[in-house]
Amino acid sequence: MHTFTKGGLMKTIKERIITVGHFAWSRAMILQIMLQDCGIDCFLVSKETLLPRGYVDLRVRENDVQESLRIISESLQNRGLAKEQAVLKMLAIRRILVPVDFSGISFDACRFALSLAAKYKAEVKLLHVFYNPAIDVSPYADHYSYQIKLVESLREIEKSARENMVKLQYKLKTWCIKQGLENISISVKLLNGFSTDEILEYSKTYRPALIVMGTRGLTLNNYKAFGRVTNTIIENSKIPVLALPFGSIKSIEEIHSLMYATDFDPSDYSVLNRLIQMLAPLNIKIHCVHISFVEKKPWDSVKLNELKEHIESEYQDVDITFDNLVSDNIVNGIETYIRDNNIDALAVTTHKRSLLEKIFTPSISHKIFSETGKPLLVFNADK
Repeated sequence: MHTFTKGGLMKTIKERIITVGHFAWSRAMILQIMLQDCGIDCFLVSKETLLPRGYVDLRVRENDVQESLRIISESLQNRGLAKEQAVLKMLAIRRILVPVDFSGISFDACRFALSLAAKYKAEVKLLHVFYNPAIDVSPYADHYSYQIKLVESLREIEKSARENMVKLQYKLKTWCIKQGLENISISVKLLNGFSTDEILEYSKTYRPALIVMGTRGLTLNNYKAFGRVTNTIIENSKIPVLALPFGSIKSIEEIHSLMYATDFDPSDYSVLNRLIQMLAPLNIKIHCVHISFVEKKPWDSVKLNELKEHIESEYQDVDITFDNLVSDNIVNGIETYIRDNNIDALAVTTHKRSLLEKIFTPSISHKIFSETGKPLLVFNADK
């Protein structure tokens, strides 16, 4: 949402969400996959319940209406192959990707992902990227013996990665049996290269609904700060990323309330739609909060009320509250709200000049995640 003044009058501009059709739940799911494949963000909304069973509205951004109607029209005329492909891709909604480095932190991330998968009946994919030293070696290297040693070293690295993955998978399956979660599918993937590049590229083909990561690698001493890999994935992933600080929580059952920090961006409307649908099966209360710096601006209440009215009109039974606070420091304001309202997790949206950018300056980042230690769910509005 953007705000401007002209002639002393205040006006607000928000990103409009338009209904492009009313369909049976199963058909709407297929159409949603088709639209998403074309780069169109869309939502399924039911007035009766957060978990639709009958007919639902299919909604898109105003700018995508014309193209969405064209795609829907073509799909209704040609339901054969397109429908079959979309049905297969519906599995992507039930996929969770967990990059692992075999540390205790990544093991905790795996357990959390498994507890979440139990709620969604999702598959969990464990991904490990082992470093290939050959990618840094010139193809014109003169020392043949060195190349031989390099090949042997790479074989040992890959062998070690495979052995560690087998151990991790066995350990997690044993844990699942103890927790009564035997039916969760756990699969694995090994890749070689640079971690961030391979994780981002693989997420494009695997198409998970969520990436779950611990916030420290094996090489870092600060247990509660973001690691380099996690930070890079958050900044560049098209998929929502859930970052779990070390020692924070072990399962989704420990999250009862989540704070969505808004900076009144147009993407808030679509992100909140996605967040509400994501949390619907989990019975998690949402707090939509804006922190005003030093003093409340005259238009802050107007923008927050507009956002509130929009969400409440779309989701009549969603458990969500809206608050506008004042603080002389953004981080202190967030920490205070988290403490006073027993917040278990934080959600933000990345975009230009966003709240996340303020949080990710080194000193603020350390303070947020070392002192609060709260899980962070990140949506990328620019992707």
